[in-house]
Amino acid sequence: MKPRSPSDVPVHPEVREVADALVAALGDDLRAILWHGSWARGEAKPDSDHDLIIILKRVDDDILLRMQQVFHGRAEWSTFVQTEEELRQFPPDGRPQFHFGLVPLYGDFQPPPFTRDNLLADLRVLARDIRFECRYRLLHREPDYEEMEQHYRNFLRARNARMLRYAAKLAVLALKARELLAGRPYPLTREELRSRLTDPDEIAIVDIVGSWHEHKPRFETDIAPLALQLDAFARKLVAWLETGDKKHQTRRRGGARVSSRVSRVSKGEERR
Repeated sequence: MKPRSPSDVPVHPEVREVADALVAALGDDLRAILWHGSWARGEAKPDSDHDLIIILKRVDDDILLRMQQVFHGRAEWSTFVQTEEELRQFPPDGRPQFHFGLVPLYGDFQPPPFTRDNLLADLRVLARDIRFECRYRLLHREPDYEEMEQHYRNFLRARNARMLRYAAKLAVLALKARELLAGRPYPLTREELRSRLTDPDEIAIVDIVGSWHEHKPRFETDIAPLALQLDAFARKLVAWLETGDKKHQTRRRGGARVSSRVSRVSKGEERR
């Protein structure tokens, strides 16, 4: 089956409504609006947010308050707001999000470029964030659940599971970025990513994200299995990065020696 791409997915009516409201509210201060995330990929679940990237020419208090009014009273929304200057100063990690899986709704913009070093930085940050969530939730989940009031106990369990679901989503992003680092096309959808994976543990993580509602009750009861599974993934990712970086450095040094030799030959300095 050919995976769906953002261009195949019709724009959700509420997304179009919000985009039009932002254009009207921001006028010349707006550079671009881009739809992304699970709805744009055709992978939305009942609790999925609508995700927008909003690029501004400038930002001040008034502009932010105008945007606040557009989203007032709207549930299940997530926005990432940047100015053009902020994009030019964007840190090394997190850049691929501006290049893949986007549906332009308004205007245009210059995305921050990314290189191999940017992808490495992205994967290192993702591995760090995954292992932080896993280890924190595993080691410091609130004790004595049975002594707490039922509603508060349920809230804490749901919160811990929700944060590990977020860590699982980061793992999926890491797997997609790894494809780019390996020189393969970016997999837009989880289905496309899953079809390329051979590691059963990685496939299991993708499946957990894709069918969270089926797993949610189990992980709200006990987050330990998921925390350990994701932490193991982060450790393997760090080891993979370490091995890959050493191989890359070896190739670079080998390339430098070849280049030096070619230079000497061209100058008649090579001796037999």
